[in-house]
Amino acid sequence: MKNFLTRMCNISANMGRMTLIFVILSVVVPDVVKAQNAISDRIPQYLFSEFADGMVVKKNGEKVVTPLNYNVVTEEMIFTRDDKYLALGGVSGIDTIYLNGMVFLPVNGAFYELAVGGENRLMVQFSGSVRVEGEDVGYGVTSQTSRISSLSSITNTGGLYNLDLPENLLISRNITYYVEKGGSLERFVNERALLKIFRNRKSEIKKLVNELEVDFGNYNNVVSLFGEINKLK
Repeated sequence: MKNFLTRMCNISANMGRMTLIFVILSVVVPDVVKAQNAISDRIPQYLFSEFADGMVVKKNGEKVVTPLNYNVVTEEMIFTRDDKYLALGGVSGIDTIYLNGMVFLPVNGAFYELAVGGENRLMVQFSGSVRVEGEDVGYGVTSQTSRISSLSSITNTGGLYNLDLPENLLISRNITYYVEKGGSLERFVNERALLKIFRNRKSEIKKLVNELEVDFGNYNNVVSLFGEINKLK
């Protein structure tokens, strides 16, 4: 366990520079990252069911504790200030974010979860897509003609950051997995793609997939699988 004495620090946000006040927080950083149960779809545009205190560790060593949540649609880490929801800026200067027992690392301007550490690291990308529910134009057909203007309006006003969304706004959430090998990320979404990555251990991993009855659409299943893969000699 590490105790961090937090301090005043300025963070650049997409909607301007905001000053956050730090508090003392005790954070446990696990050696092996495990799947968490905090993921929820109660707020569909956010990964977690509510904002929780998280720690942002900058590359210069500065640390900040503030309520955070992850917006899967914009793939931004969001913090709150004065009842406003703002995106955490300066992503290139951030080293790690600890939130709800999970570890997030900056990747291509977004944040991926380091779900399993070890020799073969499992990285998870949480993303989402938005569409406007169409109006009935008869004969069971719906129209999406208002989609572009409606989404543009919501995005420009920061509506996707707010907890309450228009009733006709539909959000789909996606999970994409990556294996980190040799400093690069190799993407997979199913067993076939995973076995291509581990060509030299294909039979062993296929056996694990069958024994664990892995559903690649199930986050916890995939995390458990990688825990076993890293135990292979």
